[in-house]
Amino acid sequence: MRIALGAALAISIRMLAAQTQPGAADTPTVPSFTDVNPTVLALVIQDQWDRGMDMFSGRMVKPPESIDWKEVGPRDDARHRAVRKLLADGKLQSGKDYQFAALIFQHSGESADLILAHTLAVTAVAKGEGNAKWLAAATFDRYLHSIKQPQVFGTQLFRDAGGPWSMDPYDQTALSDSIRAIWCVIPLADQERMLRDTRDGKPMGPTGISGCH
Repeated sequence: MRIALGAALAISIRMLAAQTQPGAADTPTVPSFTDVNPTVLALVIQDQWDRGMDMFSGRMVKPPESIDWKEVGPRDDARHRAVRKLLADGKLQSGKDYQFAALIFQHSGESADLILAHTLAVTAVAKGEGNAKWLAAATFDRYLHSIKQPQVFGTQLFRDAGGPWSMDPYDQTALSDSIRAIWCVIPLADQERMLRDTRDGKPMGPTGISGCH
């Protein structure tokens, strides 16, 4: 089985975490937003909590290897249904609404869900949520991988069981570094350095440009 990981959480999530006080150790942090639908906020907090992350404090609550994906999968499916209903009912309005909806869908392995995640992330950017730019690039790379096409931004690392981390398949000539920068993705040289470090056992570095929006 091939594992696909974005080499960083969305830059926007880090910035939001820095603005929010952490909750109790056994409960997720819930921020107060005036421009976010409370249902999509609850869903994205649950999505991240299931993946071992207290989203709005930035703290890890469980190691990735301890996650039971057979339990998480049905909860992901339920979250996808809930977000689809919010979309159908016109309940998502702000850039953050669309950003959080995109983050929920980008965890899917289904091509249709991933192109929806990309569309939602681009919509978030169009609505002024510049922090969603990296997510727009990452969801597009994930979609391409799901249809067996090379990624083009360079946001994803892949690993076959027992094998080394890789960014292949990756069409490095499809986009220029100047376009990557517009979408808050680090240049090729930095990607290659990050990949070497990861293969050497160092913590996986970000493929997003810090502070970019």
